[in-house]
Amino acid sequence: MNEQADSIYQITERLAIQEKDSNLLADVLSQRGMIDINRGKEYYSEAEQKILLAFKISRHIAQRNLMAKTAYSLSLLYGRMNMGKEAVEFAKLSLNNQDNVKMLYRGYLLLGDAYYKTVQYDSALIYLNKALYSRDHSTKAGIYMRLADIAQKQGKLEQALEMERKYSAYLDSAQQKQQGAAIVTTEKNILIQRKQSEFKTNLGQLYYYITTGTAFFLALFLVLLKCYKKKVIYYKQKEIEMGKKLEEVLRQKNEQISFLQKEIALHHYSQTEKQTLKEELHILKTERQALLKESYEHSEVCVKMKRIIQSYKKTDKSNERFDEEDWKQLIAETDIRWNDITIRLAAKYPLSQDEIYLCCLHLTDIPTSHFRYLMECSRDAIYKKGKRILEQKMKCTDKSISLREFLEQFL
Repeated sequence: MNEQADSIYQITERLAIQEKDSNLLADVLSQRGMIDINRGKEYYSEAEQKILLAFKISRHIAQRNLMAKTAYSLSLLYGRMNMGKEAVEFAKLSLNNQDNVKMLYRGYLLLGDAYYKTVQYDSALIYLNKALYSRDHSTKAGIYMRLADIAQKQGKLEQALEMERKYSAYLDSAQQKQQGAAIVTTEKNILIQRKQSEFKTNLGQLYYYITTGTAFFLALFLVLLKCYKKKVIYYKQKEIEMGKKLEEVLRQKNEQISFLQKEIALHHYSQTEKQTLKEELHILKTERQALLKESYEHSEVCVKMKRIIQSYKKTDKSNERFDEEDWKQLIAETDIRWNDITIRLAAKYPLSQDEIYLCCLHLTDIPTSHFRYLMECSRDAIYKKGKRILEQKMKCTDKSISLREFLEQFL
């Protein structure tokens, strides 16, 4: 419908001039020129005027895409007008300004065709072979048609027949693809209309499912939350009961130890009897120490320490920190487990509060490298502080002994 298209482009051309839009004007002139090319030979001179003006405008505004497009149109026109030299010149200009890869292959085909029309078959073959990388079947059909012509001109009849077969195959494929695209588009539109109809019909049902589903998951969440809270309460009760049992067992062990110590001190037992009682006392003290260790491991402060360390090991950070109350609790747990060791250390050595904290950590089963997560300092600072306590505060001259070993001797 060339006439109708051209009349609409004329309106657009007037608007472009009115709005002083050079880009749009060049594009419109190029499109009107292509319509004139399609109309036939009698319109070629009009096409040339329009496209040349479009090319000059695009070059003036330095719009590369438009320069490539208008130069392509001019090369196509001059090719049909059998002006081979001009066709080659504008095909090269189109390629030099082309950024679109798909259009680049069509540009190679155009230049190859222009060289063919100027009987420069070697140059034509170079660009036609470059164009073969195109995935577009209609472009490939055009390439093989021209390759067949060249082979025929060069007397390579077998090669010409092969190129003709490929031309026919790609031409059929391109036509089928166009038909297939039209069918797919129609089917897609029908499917969209059907789906829209189904969606409108089922919209109320969809809202019902969403509401029901939300209510169900909310109810499930509340049930699971309730179960979780019950479990937390249950385990806390179990922990309290375990704590009470441990306290009771510890009380009994302390009474037994106290009784045996008095027995050994007050009564005149033989050496053998005293040795037996001492062995029994040693066993009781060992059992008592094991119970104290178990009690310490279940304490809140110990659990928190492990939690902070684990978090740092996994993510190199923790949402919790060891505050002053935690340190006080650690000192209390350490004194229970090790017979008021912090009181004895403070009485004998001029230790600061931070140094007492470090001593408490050394009496746990936590590796020294993890102390930094609790004391919030570098590992190097921990080792230096331990060394300073030994040398300056405890006056220990033995370089081979560690703070942990020194404290164990102090127990």
